Amino acid sequence: MSARERDSWRRQRGLAIVEFALTMPVLFVLMFGSFEFGHFLIQYSALNDAVRNAVRYVAGAASKGTDGRLVTGGAWATLAARGQNLAVFGNVAGRGAAVLPGLDIGQITVTENTTTNNITVAAAYPYESLFGAAIPTFMGGSISTTYTLAISTTMRAL
Repeated sequence: MSARERDSWRRQRGLAIVEFALTMPVLFVLMFGSFEFGHFLIQYSALNDAVRNAVRYVAGAASKGTDGRLVTGGAWATLAARGQNLAVFGNVAGRGAAVLPGLDIGQITVTENTTTNNITVAAAYPYESLFGAAIPTFMGGSISTTYTLAISTTMRAL
């Protein structure tokens, strides 16, 4: 191998390192952004399913007889608590692990509208990124990565 060929080979190798250094940060951001977006969609879907199941359960049991009136008082409080348990734990007994990490009964509200016979179940879940609550910046600050997933579903009592 001549001296000229060796110089050319070294320049090519140096150029490959420079290209690698320039493209890898962009590829890492795209890759981790895809991971984060997928994680967000999975948690959003799980919360949406939990809220929809809870409102379906409560709406199916909220009607008092055949006259179309909704249950009230203690019966409503029990039914609302069961709906909250179903949204959080996936069962009306309130046993087991939560369907999402950090989800608790205080983040679920179950309301009834007796004039329209509508039942609403709403959730406000604090989503946290896979990479922590904040991303540090180069200027010494940080970017918050927490976001509140707010989901509400309304269904007419059956």
